[in-house]
Amino acid sequence: MSWLLVALIPGLLMVATFGLQRLEAGLHRDTVSATDVAKFLAEAEPSDVDTLARDGMSRALDGLRQRRHVDHAMAGGSRPIYHDSGLPTHGFPEPRVNPEFRPTRHADRV
Repeated sequence: MSWLLVALIPGLLMVATFGLQRLEAGLHRDTVSATDVAKFLAEAEPSDVDTLARDGMSRALDGLRQRRHVDHAMAGGSRPIYHDSGLPTHGFPEPRVNPEFRPTRHADRV
């Protein structure tokens, strides 16, 4: 009976180690630096603080970055560009990448 204990304990320890490693990798991916928190608190509006309370820091930072990007794009805006024909045409900013879409790091094996 003791041989069963000797055989199973190392295997259980290895399984627990791999499980904790996966858990730690998931936690490390969602960490936020102190400078990000300081920037957020300096530039946050009440809606950003509500998002922080509801969804967490990473979602609130994403919303702040997205709003800042939209504000920056609107500041550039569509201004008239005059061509040789004499007719005004509007220039529009480059299309933005969808922030909800995150490309995969590895090929999806079928």
